[in-house]
Amino acid sequence: MPDKRFLFPLTIVTCVLCFFVLQEFVWEPARREILNMQLETRRLREVEREVSELKARYGDLSATVAQKERELDAAREFLPSELNAEKFIDALYQSAQTQRAEIISVQSGDIGGEEIQSQTVTVKLEAEYVSLLNFLREILDGKRFATLETVSIDGTGGKILSCELTFKIFAAK
Repeated sequence: MPDKRFLFPLTIVTCVLCFFVLQEFVWEPARREILNMQLETRRLREVEREVSELKARYGDLSATVAQKERELDAAREFLPSELNAEKFIDALYQSAQTQRAEIISVQSGDIGGEEIQSQTVTVKLEAEYVSLLNFLREILDGKRFATLETVSIDGTGGKILSCELTFKIFAAK
C-alpha cells in the first residue's frame, strides 16, 4: 500500500492531469466547433441579408426569367438548329386550311449552306386572290424564318389562281 503522504499529492496530480486531458480533448474541440458554427451562422446571415436587399431592389425576377425563356424559345423556333422541313410543311397545310387554299403538291429541295443551312420547299396550290395573299402573309410572318424565292401565278381558271411558290427555310447550326 502506498504511503499516505504520497496519496494526497498523487490525487492532486491525477486531478490536474484529468483536467488537462478534458480541457485538451473535450472542451477545447467543442469550443472550436462552437466558434466555427458561430462564424458560419454570421456568414449565412450576411448572405441572407444580401439576398433580401437584392430582392427588395429588383423584386421577384421569376416573371422576367420566364419572359426571357419564352423569347429565347421563340428565337429558337424562328431560326431552329435543324431544318426540319416537315414542320414547315405542316405549317403550310395548316395555313392553307385556314385561308381556304388547296395545296396540290409540296416538294422539298436540296439542303445547302454550312454555317446557316437552307432548304427550298416548292408548293403548288390553288386559291382565290385574297386567300393567296393571306396565305403568303401567314407563312412569311409566321414563327419560322422563311423567304419567298419564286412566284409563278396562272390566272386562266377564273377567280381561282394556280400558283407555284418556292420558299426557302433556314436553320443555324
